[in-house]
Amino acid sequence: MELGLKDKSIIVTAASGGLGFSIAKMFVEEGANVCLSGRNPERVDDAVQRLSEMSLGSVKGYVCDVTDPSQSIEMINDVATNFGLDVLVANSPGAATAPFLEMTDDMWRDAAEAKVFAQIRLAREAFGIMKSSGKGGRILFMAGTHGRQPHAHAITAGFSNASLQNISKALSEEGGPYNILCNAINPGPFATERMVYLAEEKSRDDNIPLEEATAILTAETVLKRYGEPEELAAAVVFLASNKATYITGATFDIDGGQVKAL
Repeated sequence: MELGLKDKSIIVTAASGGLGFSIAKMFVEEGANVCLSGRNPERVDDAVQRLSEMSLGSVKGYVCDVTDPSQSIEMINDVATNFGLDVLVANSPGAATAPFLEMTDDMWRDAAEAKVFAQIRLAREAFGIMKSSGKGGRILFMAGTHGRQPHAHAITAGFSNASLQNISKALSEEGGPYNILCNAINPGPFATERMVYLAEEKSRDDNIPLEEATAILTAETVLKRYGEPEELAAAVVFLASNKATYITGATFDIDGGQVKAL
């Protein structure tokens, strides 16, 4: 299937590892020009080197903490000026969590800053550029299934993800007249460092062995396993492609059947 992504300019944030890296990799495989960001210079350089060796689309790395407004704005505008901007995959690290009574006001604020405000800033800057260009574009928010199926051991994730799903839906209405399509992606349990962290928190909160906590999390899916990052990347790349021109304002659970709500 020809996805029409060759030579498109893509930004994938928080992409020096984990799900973000897999998404960036699949865009490169489609011949897109990918700009990826991360906070750690060594990890960013490593990611760029690994993707550049594929010799398909071009790759540029940015050391950027997406919770810092000035860094986010500078990166988005540098990409737009030098490469153009067709697609933003607004990804950001998940927030720390704890039992509800241990969550201070500062922890809630940090959770909002780490994910919600970080992605809002990225989207706001990209939206303005796409609107001014007159060519439209795609904005994909990386939220998560806990926004639809809350868990006590991931309470900050649910709070953040539900906010992003709401923002994505609202922004699709504003973007419609300019052909700026906005959607939210809800990754379920994937084989990443984040799921190791959540399993460790569940193990601590429930006072059970880590292996049992991991088994419970995988058992929540109908496929009874963690997803592979490439399985998420395929959905993200499709939504950015010219095969998804009538999809906006939607939220997609890529979760192996974890979410049970309709």
